[in-house]
Amino acid sequence: MVGIQNPAAPRRATSPDPPRAGSLERTTMTPTPLIWITEQIHPDAVEMLRARAEIILPGEDATPHHDRITGIVVRAAPIDADLIARLPALRVVGKHGVGTDNIDQPALSARDIALHTAAGANAESVADLALTLALMLARAPDIASDALKRGTPRPNVDMTGYELSELPCGILGMGVIGRAVARRLAGFGAQVSGYDPMLPDAEWPDSVARRASVDAVLEDTRMLFLHLPLTPDTRHMLDLTRLRQMPQGSFLVNCARGGIVDEAALAQALNEGHLAGAATDVFEREPPAPDLPLLHAPRIIGLTHLGAQTHAALRRTGTLIATKVLTELGV
Repeated sequence: MVGIQNPAAPRRATSPDPPRAGSLERTTMTPTPLIWITEQIHPDAVEMLRARAEIILPGEDATPHHDRITGIVVRAAPIDADLIARLPALRVVGKHGVGTDNIDQPALSARDIALHTAAGANAESVADLALTLALMLARAPDIASDALKRGTPRPNVDMTGYELSELPCGILGMGVIGRAVARRLAGFGAQVSGYDPMLPDAEWPDSVARRASVDAVLEDTRMLFLHLPLTPDTRHMLDLTRLRQMPQGSFLVNCARGGIVDEAALAQALNEGHLAGAATDVFEREPPAPDLPLLHAPRIIGLTHLGAQTHAALRRTGTLIATKVLTELGV
């Protein structure tokens, strides 16, 4: 997209003739909101914002306009207290996704700045990826494919895998994504248990046995799915002690947040052979350093936060958060 040509004049919404209410021609009556889009979002969401506000697009320099920015749409960029302090007109932050660990919420609350998320919009895509990773761990098609490409169609490892119905599955976090994973597992005939102290009994899936604690899930789970938010309570929840609570030869799938798992502990559990494999779409530092020990542990599948990266999820997430931000700004 074309960048801002004049730093003193951010990208303006186009308006028909006669001008609509809230357009730049009517700023003496109703100031037009200025929304900063920090990272790429779906084009339909950009057009929704452009139609009713001025916008600063990803890659454009927002610094000259800090005094006028009234809204932010953010994905993973840090929105910290220092930045918030430089935005005196800020009224709303819209998180393109669910996790808000990149946003200083106390700093927003101190100025009564609204924070909205797109909870649930990417659930189906993240759940699809979680099941994909679970099947890769259970059947190892990537190992067979790599061997075939090297000219050794029969890898020098035992390729006997598992059906998901053979592996007791556990889900930590039964929010929208966790429940979407549970629906998919039911289709595979899997035995599933879960833990989430916040979900009311009325919303708990019939196909999932409710456990009273994290430890109760771990002790009989061979395929563990993580779908928790990253909070002080969940940071490094899966340490070496807890990983060793899982049965020998278990698998772990993390499509939540990197900090929930102690990466050094996970590498050790894989190197020791206690875990048979792990797949993670998230890391404590993204992207991870190439020399991160976890990346060199046996049977680790690492991705680059692709869970919500589908056409449908990006459109749903983008248009939902655009709607929430515009509504908060009253346009």
